[in-house]
Amino acid sequence: MNMNDPVRPRVRDAKAATSKPILLFPMPLSELHHHIRTALHHIVGYTEILLEDGEARNYSRMLPILRQAHVEAKSTQTAVDTLLSVPRVAAELRFRELRDRLREAGDKMIMWGEEMEELAGLEENKSLVADISRFLAAAHGLIEAADLINASQNPTVADIDVVPKATSLILAEAAAPDPAGLGQKSQGSGGKGLLLVVDDNEANRDILLRRLKLEGYGVLIAESGHQALEMVREKNPDLVLLDVMMPGLDGFAVLRELKEDPRSRHIPVIMISSVSEIQSVVRCIEMGAEDYVSKPFDPILLRARVGALLERKRMRDEEQRKNEELEKALLDVRRQRRVAEELLLNILPERVAEELQSKGCVEPMYFEDVTIVFADFVGFTLSTEKLPADRLVRILHEYFTAFDGVMVRYELEKLKTIGDCYMFAGGLPVRNSSHPVDAVLAALEMVHIVEQMAGSGEHLNSQLRVGIHTGPVIAGVVGIRKFAFDIWGDAVNFSARTEQGGAPGRVNLSATTYARVKDFFACEHRGKIKTKDGRKVDMYFVGGAAPTLLGDESRSLLSLFEARYRTYFQKELKSFPEYLLDKVICPSPASYPKKNEYAAPQQIDSGTRQ
Repeated sequence: MNMNDPVRPRVRDAKAATSKPILLFPMPLSELHHHIRTALHHIVGYTEILLEDGEARNYSRMLPILRQAHVEAKSTQTAVDTLLSVPRVAAELRFRELRDRLREAGDKMIMWGEEMEELAGLEENKSLVADISRFLAAAHGLIEAADLINASQNPTVADIDVVPKATSLILAEAAAPDPAGLGQKSQGSGGKGLLLVVDDNEANRDILLRRLKLEGYGVLIAESGHQALEMVREKNPDLVLLDVMMPGLDGFAVLRELKEDPRSRHIPVIMISSVSEIQSVVRCIEMGAEDYVSKPFDPILLRARVGALLERKRMRDEEQRKNEELEKALLDVRRQRRVAEELLLNILPERVAEELQSKGCVEPMYFEDVTIVFADFVGFTLSTEKLPADRLVRILHEYFTAFDGVMVRYELEKLKTIGDCYMFAGGLPVRNSSHPVDAVLAALEMVHIVEQMAGSGEHLNSQLRVGIHTGPVIAGVVGIRKFAFDIWGDAVNFSARTEQGGAPGRVNLSATTYARVKDFFACEHRGKIKTKDGRKVDMYFVGGAAPTLLGDESRSLLSLFEARYRTYFQKELKSFPEYLLDKVICPSPASYPKKNEYAAPQQIDSGTRQ
């Protein structure tokens, strides 16, 4: 056939073609538009694919035919858009003209396709033959779309989302050889990104697949909305090209589920449809689609939009990655800060630590009423002379760890350890009125802990000697590299002398502390005890609960102690040594050494233990 010959129209019944009235059917205009644009999209798509392949392989005799087909398809698309936009008053006229225009274009495409089939047979190229068969199938589809306008049945019962049956059969036959891997479902990500194409129409999927692979993208194929959602969850593509009109779960429903799922919300979606109504475009954008492309699409425009969205996603992913790294770094900083704060709280009281962090220094503080306690292991140095250093440290660690637990229970403040001496105080840095009683309860529990640990056979056979005094102190933080919270004043020195003037396994009180706790504890007056500075002062041993708490047999010692504690201090008792519930009578004075049998205490400087 000579390409300059006039177009040979398909043979039709002339009477049927002219006398049959145009059916003004109830099919929505958008659905008719969808059928027509889908057929044109296939023609344009395969024409462009064949043109590119023909130019690459130098099919010189076929290229003029393809160029004519491409021009005719574009011209027909323009005519379709024009005819479907005229006022409804001219409906019958425009449908007749539209039908004739589509039939004419379809006849031309079939003629050109048959010519190309003859030429392709000479080339013996199976891939080329398959693409021409697809082109012919699309041409037949265009004529079937034209026949819908003159259908005798009610078009609304037809499945408008599916390519007409005859066309589907031709497409299936054309796809059978599957040349060069066409139609295969890609599992690779490609060098530029992984894209998911969702369309129920095989020709649509094939055109997009080949276009995108040519650009270097990895492509996944989904034939339905449900399959698309599964593949998004499994493969996490970089972009989704989603057809609007599909049977079952349509594009709108798929888009909604993608954007409602936090795992897929960030994946950009391009909606692709033969329907170009503004309502559909607006609906898709409002539901979260990034773009909307009408079929037949311009390959250059599609490439630009896909590239722009992937670049935007790449930048978003990079920003998210940096944000995650920043969040991880901030979490690490916060974790390190918590560790530093915890270490600081192990050195300083909470309020003092907060002031040091906020101001960089701690102002000296005067406390007019504080109970200071020294607890020393009697004979500890002699007992540990033959012990390895690691065992000595382990034993002290176990003792002092138990003492730390006592401080927590009674809300007292550990100040420091000096060798085998443990020093703590009550009434600072938070002032309260119950600190003398709290300190005595804690001291009694510490003495009992040492007795129990010594009785286990795993620790030294040593006893704890405790001295307690109540008075005013100055408190503050000293040092600039290794901070230390300490207290100074005569009350500190006197507390140390009270401890040295005590006895193993006993809690020794100054007269000041005794006056504050005598309503809670039974105490033995030891008389005047001489201190290093030559003064003779009253001291008292704590025996057990006060006799005034033992007169009511209807109530337990603990409930009576709690009631008195609440009356005196207007708060609840924090803790109570359980062993005291059985030790309710003060031991006989004869069991203690005489008042002058205690060795003179060594001098202890304020805030320091030698």
